[in-house]
Amino acid sequence: MANGGARPGAGRKTKAEEDRVRNLAVKSIISKYGSEEAGFKSLLESGEPSLQKFVFEHAFGKPKEKVEHSGGMDISWNETKTYEAQ
Repeated sequence: MANGGARPGAGRKTKAEEDRVRNLAVKSIISKYGSEEAGFKSLLESGEPSLQKFVFEHAFGKPKEKVEHSGGMDISWNETKTYEAQ
């Protein structure tokens, strides 16, 4: 059975790695479409609703999502002092 704890390669990528991948993506878009704007235009013209939604969410921000749940919320709170002031 595996032990807990940190695993190599797990977790969020470093800022440097995120920047490297972002720069690579921008260079690829410019190489393919001539500019970032032209790349976004191609997504809008694709006719694919999920790609069009992606562009609008990046332009105007993603709207807040309303989350609903069913069931009661029976919460008990018992606070106990577990230390002595010094």
